[in-house]
Amino acid sequence: MRAVWTEESMLQGWLDLEAAVTWAQGELGVVPKGVANKIIRNCNTETIKVEKLAAWYKKTGHVIVSLVKTFRDAVPDAGERFHLGVTTQDVLDTGFTLQIRESLQILIPELFKLENTLLALAYKHRKTVIAGRSEGQQGAPITFGFKVAVMADTIGAHLSRLEECSQRLMILTLFGALGAQSSYCLVVGKNQMDRFARLVGKRLDLTVPPICPHKRTDRFAELGHILAMVCTTLGEMGMEIRDLQRTEVGEAAEPWGDAQFSSSTLPQKQNPEVAEWWTGLARLARGFSSALTEIQTQHERDISRVAPEFHAIPNLFMHTASAVEQATRIFGGLQVHKQRMRENLMDCGGLIMAESVMLGLAEKSKRKVWAHQLVHDIAIEVATKGGNFAEVIGSHVEIKKHLKPKEVQALLRPDHYIGTAVEQVDTVRANARKRRAVNIKSFRKSLGTLRSSR
Repeated sequence: MRAVWTEESMLQGWLDLEAAVTWAQGELGVVPKGVANKIIRNCNTETIKVEKLAAWYKKTGHVIVSLVKTFRDAVPDAGERFHLGVTTQDVLDTGFTLQIRESLQILIPELFKLENTLLALAYKHRKTVIAGRSEGQQGAPITFGFKVAVMADTIGAHLSRLEECSQRLMILTLFGALGAQSSYCLVVGKNQMDRFARLVGKRLDLTVPPICPHKRTDRFAELGHILAMVCTTLGEMGMEIRDLQRTEVGEAAEPWGDAQFSSSTLPQKQNPEVAEWWTGLARLARGFSSALTEIQTQHERDISRVAPEFHAIPNLFMHTASAVEQATRIFGGLQVHKQRMRENLMDCGGLIMAESVMLGLAEKSKRKVWAHQLVHDIAIEVATKGGNFAEVIGSHVEIKKHLKPKEVQALLRPDHYIGTAVEQVDTVRANARKRRAVNIKSFRKSLGTLRSSR
C-alpha cells in the first residue's frame, strides 16, 4: 500500500493520463502518430524523474506546469505537443483516481480474507456459550460465534459500501479548465469530442461521466468516510479483544508466539499489543474523514481541495490496510478460552440467568411485573451481599409455588437461553456467500483485477 502512494506512483498516474490523451489525439489525427508514439513511450518515471520535476517546481510553484516543462526538457522534439488542451485538475483527479483504484485492488481482497477468517471463527464457535454484556455488565447468554458473526456481517456491509462507491469513483476527468471542455473542443473539434473522451476512458479503463466532476469532491469524501468506518469497526473489534483478554475476564486473547514479549518490566503480562492500536488508528481515520467532508470549493473549482484529499486518502488507505492485515492474523489465531467463559457465566450461581428465571416465573404466575420485582430483589441482594443465585432461587418460598425444581434448573442453564444465536450465525454465512458473488462481479467491472498485497 505504501508503494501505491509514493511520489513516483503519483507522477506515473499523471503521465498515464497524458499518454492516454496523446494516444487519443493521435488516433483522431490531431497529433502525428510518430510524435504521439514518442510522447507515449516517454510517459514513465524513468524518463520523467521526480527530482527534475521538483527542480522546476522551485521555479514555477505549480506542479503541472513543472510537469510540462520537465517533459519538454526530456523529450524536446515531441514535448511541444505534450499536455495539449489538458488542465491541471484533469491530471490531478485522474491520476489520483488511478492510485485509488490500485489501492482498492489491494484492500478489497484483504477485506474478503478478513471476512472469511471471521466467518470461520464464528461457525466454529456458534454454540460456544459466553456472557453477552451491556454497559460492561453481564446481561444474558449469547454464543461467541454470534459475537464474531456480528463483526463479519459488518465487514460485509463495508464491502458492499465500497462496491457502490467504486462505481462513482472510477470516472475519467477530462473537462478542461472550467469544465466546459472548451480547450479539447478547440484541439480535437467539437464533433469529435465524445469519441475523444471515450478513447481516453477506454485506454485508462475509466467511465466518462455526463458532466464535469471538478466540484464533485463528494466521491472522495464518501470513500474517506467508508474507510474511516472500516477503521472504526476494527477499533471496536480491538477493544473487544482487549476487554476479553483482561486478567479478570480471560475469555479470549491474541495469539501468543515468539514474535511477542510480555512487557519491558512486568514479565507476567500478555498484552493485546496489536489489537489496541486499532482504536488509535480509527481516531486518526475519523479525523481524516472529517477533513474530506468539510471541503467546500469556490465557483467551478479551486485548489483548496487538494491538500486534504492528497493527505487524507493515502493515510486512510494505509491505516485501513494495516489494521485489516493485523486483524486477519489475530482472529485467525485467536485463543478462545471456553472453560473460562463457562466459569464467568456461572459467577454467583448464574446471576446472568435472572431474565430467564423472571420470564419463566412470569409465565407460570401470569404476573410479569411481580416476577420482575421479585427476581430483581433476589439478584441485587446476591450481587451486593454475596450468595448463590441458583440456591436462593431454588429455595425461595414464592418461587416454589409456581416452579418445580426441574423447571428452575432448566431456567438456570445458559445453553438453554441463547435464542437464535446459532441460526443467526448460519444466516450470516449464507448471506455472505450470496453477497460475495455480486460484490466480486461488480468490483471486477469497476476496478479490474483484484490482487493480494502479499
